[in-house]
Amino acid sequence: MTSFYQEILETDLGPLEKLLAQWRTSRDALAKLPERVRDDMLTPLRDRGYWEGAAAPYAWRMIDDIERQIASAAKVADAAIGVMEDALGEFKAVKKDLQDTVRRAQEKGVFIEASGLAATTVFDGQCKVIEKDSAEAKAIEGAQREINGVVKRGIAADRNLAFALMSDVGLGQWFNSNPQHRNIDTTDRISHGDYNALNLAMQGKDPYPARQREGAYALGWDYGTGSGPRDREYHDGDKMTELIKKSVSMEQLRADTLAGWRENAAQDGTVSYSISKDGKIGALKKLVTTDLPAIITNDEEHLGEAFVGSYSLDYSVKGQDPDGSLVVEYTLNNSTSNESLLHYAGYYEWLEKTNREEGVLSTIDQKITWTERIPADGK
Repeated sequence: MTSFYQEILETDLGPLEKLLAQWRTSRDALAKLPERVRDDMLTPLRDRGYWEGAAAPYAWRMIDDIERQIASAAKVADAAIGVMEDALGEFKAVKKDLQDTVRRAQEKGVFIEASGLAATTVFDGQCKVIEKDSAEAKAIEGAQREINGVVKRGIAADRNLAFALMSDVGLGQWFNSNPQHRNIDTTDRISHGDYNALNLAMQGKDPYPARQREGAYALGWDYGTGSGPRDREYHDGDKMTELIKKSVSMEQLRADTLAGWRENAAQDGTVSYSISKDGKIGALKKLVTTDLPAIITNDEEHLGEAFVGSYSLDYSVKGQDPDGSLVVEYTLNNSTSNESLLHYAGYYEWLEKTNREEGVLSTIDQKITWTERIPADGK
């Protein structure tokens, strides 16, 4: 939350207002062009018989395409203006609300740090021990909840602006003829697949990477035999990605992500699943009763966990829908190695020395990235 709290208070919205004015000018100019293309270029050639050569029909179609593309560009510009106007209004409201929230907290004696955190050892300008459930503690907790709530609105507005604009522009070579957004409150119209594609495009990556059909068994075979590349990336729709998404452990990790967002306005963070949370005996029991049966029976709800063992997911909030659903990008970095193969014995420094960089039983590093929508109720 720290950086975004400061950004809300310090960011100058003037450049966005200037950009909006420039878009309005461009939109007005574009709106007149399709008619001019038709009247000044197409009609004289086609309808008045100025050109009747063999290439004429092709030229007419090309001019038709130009007219349609300019008309589509005008639609995109009009939609983008609506999105930016709505976002600018929300940014201004968020900034004012945050300033007012901080002022009210300070008037009650709460000290707000530069990071946006309400200090828990200072009250009414004095360092002191704050007793649990005291009036001071409740004032501090209430102020933090209010600040977090306003900051979340700012984060959501920022992310929704980016994806609404990208969705309106589209990822094709031609202008989008049917932009869907004229404000930042319609991101629920963006499909799961489009979120993944748009997110990859914003990172400068191929929005539609080739599908990787290999699953846990194929990856395990390559690890054992030393076959294939030792660095691999997987995205939404790839078999390894889908195995992780289907894992039973993901239910708790999604709930932890929602909790981090709701309670701390955490736009980025890490959630973890551990096979050792119940100790080595618990880990061994899981191996015997869950992981090995999953490997034998191809149980997709547990196969991903059986393959990666304990794992952590880095997450980044990409937006929030009007119904409260959270759009999140998850990234899992995993290494299939001799060390990880023996993880049920525990994690010791000497195990790392058993890892190999090439040949049979050599380490394969995987990066699994996907974007998904978590319903507001977590289910």
